[in-house]
Amino acid sequence: MKLLVIDRDQTERNGIQWYIKRYQLNITTILEAGNINEAVQQLEAENPEVILLEMELLTQEESNRLRKALSLNSQHIIGMTAEPLFKHALNALSLRALTLLVKPLDLNMLKQYITHAIRQKINVQREVLPLVGDHSIYPSLFLEKHQVVNNEFTFCLMLETEFLEQNEQLFHWLESLNHLTLLPLSKRIVAFSTDDSLEGLTKRAKAIIREWTSTHNANLNIAIYDLPRKSIKEMYQAIKETLKLRFQHGFGQVFLVSKLPKFHSLDPFLTIEQQRLWITSLEQNDVQTIKRFLYSITANDIYYQPDTIRIQLTSILAQVRRFMLKYQMEKRLDLELRYNRLFDIILNHPVLYTIIQEFVLFCQDTMNQSIKQKEKGQFDYVNAALDFIDYSYTDPKLNLEVLASFIGISQSYLSMLFSQTKAMTFKQYLNQKRLTHAKQLLQETNLTIHEIASKTGFNDANYFSKLFKGKYGESPLLYRQHAILSIAKGAGTL
Repeated sequence: MKLLVIDRDQTERNGIQWYIKRYQLNITTILEAGNINEAVQQLEAENPEVILLEMELLTQEESNRLRKALSLNSQHIIGMTAEPLFKHALNALSLRALTLLVKPLDLNMLKQYITHAIRQKINVQREVLPLVGDHSIYPSLFLEKHQVVNNEFTFCLMLETEFLEQNEQLFHWLESLNHLTLLPLSKRIVAFSTDDSLEGLTKRAKAIIREWTSTHNANLNIAIYDLPRKSIKEMYQAIKETLKLRFQHGFGQVFLVSKLPKFHSLDPFLTIEQQRLWITSLEQNDVQTIKRFLYSITANDIYYQPDTIRIQLTSILAQVRRFMLKYQMEKRLDLELRYNRLFDIILNHPVLYTIIQEFVLFCQDTMNQSIKQKEKGQFDYVNAALDFIDYSYTDPKLNLEVLASFIGISQSYLSMLFSQTKAMTFKQYLNQKRLTHAKQLLQETNLTIHEIASKTGFNDANYFSKLFKGKYGESPLLYRQHAILSIAKGAGTL
């Protein structure tokens, strides 16, 4: 099996190679690439099964070549980053990476995910073997043309363990029960039942869950296809989709396909108002507001796609990160390690409730630590300024003097800090913030240009229009017209 390490740092690549060889992780060939060109060449020539990818490479201009090469190959990706930022988490999710590890790498975690990737690949290969037989039912799970005629079973279901490594153990345990016809896959087990009624099968499924939990100290979920019978492939896809309900309901559940709710849309990115709410809540140690916001995502009567929720939570975590930087908490090793752990939990934990609990606890501890940091005078002026701008940029009276007075330093010192850290002046940053919001209002509302200028902190609509055209190359009115045409085209109304 081939593994490709894509990392700009030669030392990092050497260290990973040494570790894999030292622990004999069932990798026959270790390839490496230090830049995008080398990565694309190795992907096209060698088609490695497992890839360790430094996510920072995906922020470079030519990264589309790498993305295309990755999309053309079937492999398991393990992301790596020196900075656990929202954009890297988003890229990892878009590539369907197994995880995103933070440097310096936890070698035990690295070993765990490489081993997991290898097992997945081996299991997939094993699954393919039965397809040779003329009477195998495996092709029916994936191919419409290979549907078998089998009227002996009455229900199709799927079983999923809480811990992936117990899947094989679950298969052999179910075999001993002699209740079901079983088709083991790498992560789950498809089964066929001859039960006479849904009620009887549901009771037996609950009994299986109870017995598995008591004998193996682990949980189990079961999804049952209870709609009018379709092709095996369609039923397989339906029960697999239904198991996604684990994210909201946890384990120990029997899910019915007929009860699968409609997933609502959710904007994964925080609105201006939500950003302000988080800034204020963290600053005021307002635990209750934070809890209400996070628990609203877990409402039992509203379901969102798990990946969308994960992206929104990383967006929220970015606000918490800036709060940490504001009070220089990144210098505390214990908090930094917990931040990295929470980042990993958001990306990988299968149950939303656990993610939310960990998030609330981390916010509480971070806010408590900020009080101590304030008492010690540990304070980052630039991040404090950014928070104040985020909260007050719609106020036309906001200027450098007001901001410096709020933070408690001189205008000249704040101006110098801003230029050094943001590579732009305070005024440029403020205008950029206002124009970004104005662009959103032009796309999403029917407000006049004067109203939008006023709502984004500009006293003069003409000055606003001049700045807008300078940044986006067209007037606000023309921008709105083009945006409307683009939306209409996308909706197919033209």
